[in-house]
Amino acid sequence: MLNVCAKELAQCYIRWIKLVVMSITNEETSRSTKSGLGPEALVHIGDHSDAKVHVKLIDYDQANSSEIEIEQIHKCAPYVNSESVSWVDIDGIHDPHIVEAIGKEFGIHMLVLEDIMNSTSRPKIEIFDDYVFITLKMLELDKRTGELNIEQLSLIVAEKYLLMFQERPGDSFNSIRERIKTAKGKVRSKNAYFLAYMILDTVIDNYIIVSEQFAKHLERIEAMVVRKPNERTMQNLLGVRKELLDFKRTIDPLKEAINTMIRELDDDMAKYYRDLYDHIIYESENLSMYRETIVNLLDLYHSNLSMKMNQVMKVLTIITTIFVPLTFIVGVYGMNFDNMPELRSKNGYFFVMGFMFVIVCGMLVYFRKKRWL
Repeated sequence: MLNVCAKELAQCYIRWIKLVVMSITNEETSRSTKSGLGPEALVHIGDHSDAKVHVKLIDYDQANSSEIEIEQIHKCAPYVNSESVSWVDIDGIHDPHIVEAIGKEFGIHMLVLEDIMNSTSRPKIEIFDDYVFITLKMLELDKRTGELNIEQLSLIVAEKYLLMFQERPGDSFNSIRERIKTAKGKVRSKNAYFLAYMILDTVIDNYIIVSEQFAKHLERIEAMVVRKPNERTMQNLLGVRKELLDFKRTIDPLKEAINTMIRELDDDMAKYYRDLYDHIIYESENLSMYRETIVNLLDLYHSNLSMKMNQVMKVLTIITTIFVPLTFIVGVYGMNFDNMPELRSKNGYFFVMGFMFVIVCGMLVYFRKKRWL
């Protein structure tokens, strides 16, 4: 009997271990997975995904443009050194074989590919001899839950090609694709660095949209703090503070990165990136202001709670103060002495009750005069 129980317990324990391992592997691969492995071992660090990686290529020059779905990576070879500009869009960074194949095709260093597959990478720009590596975060507030969604975006930019790696399908760059397709604006007459500018400009414009949504959310929370602060209000404030910290960690390294890019580009292209730098500085200042607003709202929240508590304590103190003399009178006439003439008085009860009523009214008038009520 004991052996059967032991076997059942062991089986339950094994099943529990398997469930834990499956839940961990399905949620997120941590940075420790890469520990001890060299740069030649590409490991995806981030949310687990089984989705198929899609690779699309848009090739264009001043005269023509074409869009191609890439099924085999080696088909990108003709576009590596072509005279036209090639935009390779990779949706998904979880497949090391595809990332490595693209890296070999375009001559990308393994350390760069390692950073591309690490969705927790810090936003930065690295300058190489043949290309520039840019990694940053795309932000979006979920309209249903209000949570801040963060997605890594990595760009490898050369004179005639741009590789764009996204964690998930779907983005905000359809307007750029439409401009390329319809030859609207300057994009068809510029090199891939101008295309990178347009992509970065779209990402930073989304930062501005998210920032405005944060401002509106803070206004609503402020109204709640002033009108009726409660535990839910406090949770909202702490949630917004955490998301603002994530937002600031996204923007602050990008300032330095874009400033590095400005120093490396010629004057004609650098003016576009200076515009990006101005937007980043503006949003960074806004975030600092929002953080101060949250600190002030937290102080206001605690002040309002303290004020409400003081009001409750004042009411309870006044009630207690009123009942002190009444309790004294009741206590005196509740003593079991025989020689208490008032106890035998015919109207003694009514006199005592009237006296107690006069005391209560007198104390209320006094408190009102002192503005304690």
